[in-house]
Amino acid sequence: MRLLPVTPRPTSTRARAVAAVLTLGLLSACSAGTEPPVTPPEVGPTPTMLDKAPVEMVQAEAPECLSDGIAYATVGGGDASASVAWAGSGDRGVLYAPQVDGDVCQWADELVRLAGAGYLVATYDWGADGEVGFRAALDVLKATGAQRVAFVGASAGGTLAAGLADDLDAVAVVALSPPAQLGEVDARAEANEFTGPLQVFSSTDDPQVPATDSALVPRNDMTSVVTQVSGTLHGIEFMGPDSYHADHVRNVIDDALAAGFGA
Repeated sequence: MRLLPVTPRPTSTRARAVAAVLTLGLLSACSAGTEPPVTPPEVGPTPTMLDKAPVEMVQAEAPECLSDGIAYATVGGGDASASVAWAGSGDRGVLYAPQVDGDVCQWADELVRLAGAGYLVATYDWGADGEVGFRAALDVLKATGAQRVAFVGASAGGTLAAGLADDLDAVAVVALSPPAQLGEVDARAEANEFTGPLQVFSSTDDPQVPATDSALVPRNDMTSVVTQVSGTLHGIEFMGPDSYHADHVRNVIDDALAAGFGA
């Protein structure tokens, strides 16, 4: 099947995600001699500071959809490079995977929201290869302090989240409209040994991924649930400003993270 790209919606400037830009490798810290900025209470602590980046990265100009202070860099080199955005701190990491041809703007609001809730959060531009970006974002999370990581993904990003969860030791997965397979990544429950919380959302009349296909991803147990809603919502559209289901999806994400991290 052919997954159509979804044009990222503009993200309004919300609470600033972090007060200081991450000092990683070639990412420079804010200059001295000025009053330090005040971090809004809901945003949470500054990202983990490192003297030297364990992954190759080059600072890049962040898109306007990202709140001031969110770190943004090109990670890796050559065909294995990807643009990654991240915020927050701590040892609990959350990786948000976009849809095909999607970028960091798709999950920009969630980056701010979960950074404010005490998580270290990353997302990436899909680029030429979504799995390359997925792994680059995971490298950034681990490099900046994450010891355990949960995956959330939309459409093909959801396939990566569910299909790679076992191999990459995820603690929880939430997938919105995931195809059961994407190239060599097989997200079907029968092909995986992942046993953590696994939540899947689908729509009865999804024009891109049939609900019956997404239904192959969750296991048949109490911690793995598929929620099917009426309509045509697909992937990131579940989180849209006009989506009736957006708050419920966020609650499910929060509950899956709490269960996965043992909170």
